[in-house]
Amino acid sequence: MNRSLSIAIIVIAIYSISTGASGQNGVYRCGNSYSQKPCTDAVVVDVQDARTAEQKIQADATIRRDTATANAIEKERLAQEARQRAAQAKLTAAEKKQSAPKPQKTADALDTADTTAAKSKRKKSTSAKQKATPEVFIASAPTDKNKPGARPAKRP
Repeated sequence: MNRSLSIAIIVIAIYSISTGASGQNGVYRCGNSYSQKPCTDAVVVDVQDARTAEQKIQADATIRRDTATANAIEKERLAQEARQRAAQAKLTAAEKKQSAPKPQKTADALDTADTTAAKSKRKKSTSAKQKATPEVFIASAPTDKNKPGARPAKRP
């Protein structure tokens, strides 16, 4: 087991050395794209961090502060949205309660003979109204009475 660990360490070391050498080639700008391989008209781009250690510490502290502020703002927004949803749900429930139909009497409480007679009277009255109305709809355009020679629309 000790021997396999030694071999693994050697392989990792060789691999890291070989990748480190290729990483030092730099970054090249070829037109509007960036690459690790140079092209014919490549421009070498300096990608080293030019900040001092103190500047990096300050930048990291600013990032942590901004992240904490953003999280607090998000938490407040979510709480406010939850309060608004709860208020909307209460309002909707109150509207449904007000617009709910009144409970009607049950069929046992009503006299079925009177109900049947009333229904048949309503059916007869609606069928008489339907017979009196024409089946064809006639529409006429409004006329301008101020125009000389204006005539009312003709009916067929």
